[in-house]
Amino acid sequence: MKKLDLVTFFSVLLLMTSIVCAQRIGEPKIFEGNSERTEMCFAPNRTFNSIVIANLLPGDALPNNNQYRLELSDESGSFDSPIVLDTADGPNNGSSSEQDIEFTNIIIPEGIGGDTYRLRVTTTETSDVSVISDPIPVYYYRNDLRVRLNNVQDITLCNVANFTREIFVEIIETDNNDSAVDPNLFTYKWFDDVFPFGEEIPGETGPSIIVDQNDLDTNGYLGRYAQIDIGTCNSQFSLARSNNIRLTLIDVGEVSIVGGPTFNFCPGGFDVLTSSVTDSRNGYQWFKDDIAIEGAFNSTYTMPVDNFEGEYTLRVTYSEDCTITSPPVTVINDGSSITNPLVDNLIILPDQTLTLEVTTNAPIAPASSTFQWSRDGTPLTGNLPLTDLTVSIDVTNPGEYDITILADDSCDSMLDSTTGIYAPVGIGLTIGVSEDFDCQDETIRLELEEMIGFTLPGSGAPPEIALLVEQYDFFDFEWLIDGQPSGNTTTTLDIDVADTNSIYTLRADLRTGQFTNIISNELSVDPIPNDITIDASSTVLPDNGQVTLTVVQNASFTYEWYVVVDGEEQLIAGESGNTITVSEEGIYFVRISSGICIRDTPTVTIGNPPGVSEVVPNVIYGTGNANWTLPSDYTTADVEIVIYSANGKVDFQKSGGYNEEWPSESASEAKELLYYYIITKNSSVVKKGTITVMR
Repeated sequence: MKKLDLVTFFSVLLLMTSIVCAQRIGEPKIFEGNSERTEMCFAPNRTFNSIVIANLLPGDALPNNNQYRLELSDESGSFDSPIVLDTADGPNNGSSSEQDIEFTNIIIPEGIGGDTYRLRVTTTETSDVSVISDPIPVYYYRNDLRVRLNNVQDITLCNVANFTREIFVEIIETDNNDSAVDPNLFTYKWFDDVFPFGEEIPGETGPSIIVDQNDLDTNGYLGRYAQIDIGTCNSQFSLARSNNIRLTLIDVGEVSIVGGPTFNFCPGGFDVLTSSVTDSRNGYQWFKDDIAIEGAFNSTYTMPVDNFEGEYTLRVTYSEDCTITSPPVTVINDGSSITNPLVDNLIILPDQTLTLEVTTNAPIAPASSTFQWSRDGTPLTGNLPLTDLTVSIDVTNPGEYDITILADDSCDSMLDSTTGIYAPVGIGLTIGVSEDFDCQDETIRLELEEMIGFTLPGSGAPPEIALLVEQYDFFDFEWLIDGQPSGNTTTTLDIDVADTNSIYTLRADLRTGQFTNIISNELSVDPIPNDITIDASSTVLPDNGQVTLTVVQNASFTYEWYVVVDGEEQLIAGESGNTITVSEEGIYFVRISSGICIRDTPTVTIGNPPGVSEVVPNVIYGTGNANWTLPSDYTTADVEIVIYSANGKVDFQKSGGYNEEWPSESASEAKELLYYYIITKNSSVVKKGTITVMR
């Protein structure tokens, strides 16, 4: 028995030795520089520094045309359908010592990702197969992808004690105009703090995560970040990691204007109001007397030199979920102000005299306040005593005009107001439709909307300056219809809606003759007919089919298509023509704009119920047994009928199948003249309107 065991042992040993000898190629191993690696992390447009080396044991030469193939298994480690990652042409010469087979141009195919791949080396001209590698992580990652959370915006909440928020992953393809990539194509790791301090949250692998007040630390703060799960390769691809997202719950009492509630300033001091919150990540808007101050978007606000007294507040926007307004403070001007300054930038017409005027609250005589007018820095007057709160001067030339008031007050205020006056090199005018025009009106009023003075390019002046309305009186006007004089010489023109197939312009001539035959923009007036309806190729949507919806085409109209979902109008993106093809059941309408008015068409219902061809009666007779009869599509068990009286009270309500119960079951006994109805199907509004009860 012992002899038999010994024979068996040597037989197995001999078999194992023959197998090892048959495998002339050793296990392929991954190297980067002189260091052996245990993973392969590949990305396009990124240098792949790893090489794979397998040892070729001593032995006879191989055929000269032999190639070595570096093969990758599937994720389970099977080589039933291996992927060739690279080839090497040698060594094929025989040798008495070991030689290296090197693979240096390795490319990992897109879609590869897992921790249990294996490598092997095979030959093309012989049956040699290397020792198979241990399981190794192999990952392909697209380095043109960016991972973002919450549009890279932190979340700040206020005025809440409890909350639930879902934070979503967004994947952006930077090589394709930042187009979106479906985040559901990847699995993720989520971390419970900001990078690099986060610890992985077990079980969270989807493209979103839910947080609530229980996740906050004692300071009312939490942090999260996510990364696409590419195993051990995550450390090599920082772009697979999202931005940090911080959620903070703050106390609404933290925002105030430092130093309030009152401030006393003198004019010209450039005094500053400061927010108690100065984080640059916040948004700021200062208000004076409840009106937003243009350009005041910082945590501080510097007072203008004049006319600054009033009540100030500051609105701090931490996030779209949290905006806090400070308590008001009062700013008192201990000095004086110019309460009505010069109008900024004026046009002076040929032979025109402009009157410049300011109003001040500086002390007047017998106080010793003075004022002085200047043009282009040269005084036009001396220092004159201020005897009236309103000061004016007549001017006839272009230039920069300035008034300085030295006020006899406790601040010795020096007040200043400046404007530029420019001679035009051209005149323009714009006409339009009166703002109060409605599509229902039978008459359209065209009117002069604005006149512009064009200034000399390169002069430093604004390129266009609006004329004052009183300057319109220096011009003669006439309306042109299709280029022909109409005889109407006012600045308005009334036309009938039925007579609008023309081009309208307005001509202006400066009476002094320098600017003549000034023609306005052309206006083609196209009111929208009130009888436009949608033409449906079918009101029943065929299985896996489409329906075409069409309205009248007019080159002057613009179109926006909508679908009504749960009673809410939703714009159908990208549909701007007079025709649309739909493949889903729904309630559709189109909003048409002609440039002078907007009109919505009646809705059309596609699918079931079949459409607008099903007429709902809007008149019944209250005598006899005449009940409100509906088309069969509105009487099914999934339809609910609600009828309201004119004062908004529910007069009748029925779900589960309507069968002409109204008005016999009317709460008001149908004694009112007008009622309103809403028909819903599966909780979506499909029809609404009025019912008139005739007697």
